[in-house]
Amino acid sequence: MEKIKVLIVEDKLLIAEDIAQRLEKHSLEVVATCSSGEEAIEKAKSKNPDLILMDIELAGALDGISAAQIISKQLAIPIIYLSDYTDNKTLDRAKKTQPANYLTKPFNEADLIRAIDLAFSNAKHIPAAGNRLARPAFVRTESQVYTKLNLEEILYLEADRSYCKVITDTRTFTLSTSMNNVYEQLNHEDFVKVHRSYIVNVSRITSLDGNSIKMGEIEIQMSKEYRDDLMGLLKIIR
Repeated sequence: MEKIKVLIVEDKLLIAEDIAQRLEKHSLEVVATCSSGEEAIEKAKSKNPDLILMDIELAGALDGISAAQIISKQLAIPIIYLSDYTDNKTLDRAKKTQPANYLTKPFNEADLIRAIDLAFSNAKHIPAAGNRLARPAFVRTESQVYTKLNLEEILYLEADRSYCKVITDTRTFTLSTSMNNVYEQLNHEDFVKVHRSYIVNVSRITSLDGNSIKMGEIEIQMSKEYRDDLMGLLKIIR
């Protein structure tokens, strides 16, 4: 699984280094740090981060809010503002860019991780351009804040009482929520319910044999009541 990639935009070097160390403790990858809004725009495009921590007061012509406005028009990346300023004028400008969160300096490590947690919890509401299956999901695990998971890695979802198992090629995640709730959050046409206990990624199906769905060596039995839903998504060549 890939690490979550974070871009830090902060013009005070010591603060940027401190934030980077805190993130790395939680298994997040800092792809770059920069000190100006202009550089933030360039790094957002070239590094393709999953999250941006954006200081509002920056060196250069563009402050953090102006840089965030430009980035948001081109890229669907959650942005968390970092600022010493809590005046109404600054807050009103920040709100117009619909940030994932807003942290007032000084903040501690727990505040930072909670802000990131909330940003990814709300990430599904951020519009994404292009093929949505190409955009990653973020799965909460016990060992770190979130694990980055590309949707094409998912083979199927399995209901396990009040839990949901997310099965990939290399790993199984057990989430403390229902399968239907995970299905709603994925919100992608390639995931289809084939049994009251299974939802499969149609793009990962390798063969069909009657009511048996195969994904490589894995085999799942499909219920007759859901067969038409699946077959309607497949292009059958006879």
